Amino acid sequence: MNELNENTLEVFERFSRRSMVILLFVVAILGGTALALILSPAGAVGRSAARAAWLIPVAIVIAGVATQSSLKGRRWNPASPEVAAIMQDEWRRTNMDRASRFALIVVLAAQWPLGLLIGLLGGVPSVRTAMAMAAASMTLGLMTVIALFLFFGRESRS
Repeated sequence: MNELNENTLEVFERFSRRSMVILLFVVAILGGTALALILSPAGAVGRSAARAAWLIPVAIVIAGVATQSSLKGRRWNPASPEVAAIMQDEWRRTNMDRASRFALIVVLAAQWPLGLLIGLLGGVPSVRTAMAMAAASMTLGLMTVIALFLFFGRESRS
């Protein structure tokens, strides 16, 4: 029974890691789409939105298929002991805390150059510049947290 429990725990840990990689790609695609829509010329927004509308369902389908294939027929039950062990893992929590702190520094440091880049090169009204900065900041922050969490999690536990 203990061997089965450890095997299940390993499957759920791999699932958690794979889902974070998928989430990284989904955030990058949706963040890039949001920036493209915000920074597109005024007349082209309707056409761009119609062309980009297919990205959301595609991202959901990709995430669903990848989730089902990585669990290998098992169900993700938040009340199961394996999931609780993964969520309460001290190593995992430490990695997420480290990634969050570093991502905050990255986002704060990027605000000034990001504002200059979008403001000077964007050529869009100030409201759309503010929306572009918000979308870029959120995308940068989420991608930094996820990427660093995956980077810190790959280190061996000593």
